[in-house]
Amino acid sequence: MNRWRWRSRSGYVGEGDAGQVALLVLGYSVLALVVVLVVTAASAVHLERKRLWALADAAAADAADALDREAYYGGSGSLGTGVPLTDDGVRSAVQAHVARAGAAERFDGLAVAPGTGTPDGRTAEVVLVATADVPVLGLLPGTTATGGPLAITVTSRARTALAPG
Repeated sequence: MNRWRWRSRSGYVGEGDAGQVALLVLGYSVLALVVVLVVTAASAVHLERKRLWALADAAAADAADALDREAYYGGSGSLGTGVPLTDDGVRSAVQAHVARAGAAERFDGLAVAPGTGTPDGRTAEVVLVATADVPVLGLLPGTTATGGPLAITVTSRARTALAPG
């Protein structure tokens, strides 16, 4: 006896369910594909942010060592507790580091942001901005954007207890 042929008051029981499993499988497959695309996009943005953070961290460490020679040699002649810095010295050290690292080819829209400098004359503050590249965003219908801006702020300070001899 065929189990789909059982009779009920409205007719055959199993005939109304034909094709429903295929629709359910299709729905779950689309949902799984969307989850994979979202995880891929989020991972790509996270990795881009980490690479930009590593660049900003290295640039901040380089800028923290950018001694302001006029303040050191023309002033008290002592390092005290930190290396004397200027906004221009920090900015030029960051721009030189970014150029040496070849980061303009690795990041879209990379720029040294206006907050880059020294807030207290001893601490280097580096702000880098780049555009995040989201690989699967262009696959979605109706989207033309390729990502959004990433801004990273890193501070660094070179400390020393040495005095010139």
